[in-house]
Amino acid sequence: MGMQYDKQHAVTLVATVALGLYRFAGFDGAHATSAGAGHDAQGVTESAAAIGEAVSVITTYSAPVEAGEAIAKWDYVKPAADGSGKAIVGTATDCCGRALEAATAAGQVIEVRILQHRHA
Repeated sequence: MGMQYDKQHAVTLVATVALGLYRFAGFDGAHATSAGAGHDAQGVTESAAAIGEAVSVITTYSAPVEAGEAIAKWDYVKPAADGSGKAIVGTATDCCGRALEAATAAGQVIEVRILQHRHA
């Protein structure tokens, strides 16, 4: 991650599943997913958390996020459908952020501008 992220606001969630570091988290305490309604991204985890543990979730401006695939700089991103909370390429009508830097492969951590989760 070459850029400095800009955390402007965060909330505390109680994990309902084991949450990974730098993953999109939903309002329900689980990883966010693009697989259907009800699991929209509230923000990005600042640490890993076991079930029942509290975790800080960045909700405003930007955060480091683990990529689930190659992502170009400025691509819209959304949480992977597999429930991992990793970022994958989205569209202007199905996204929860914009990549502020590129990931050449899954597993890399990039800075993402957090946007309100939207669906087509």
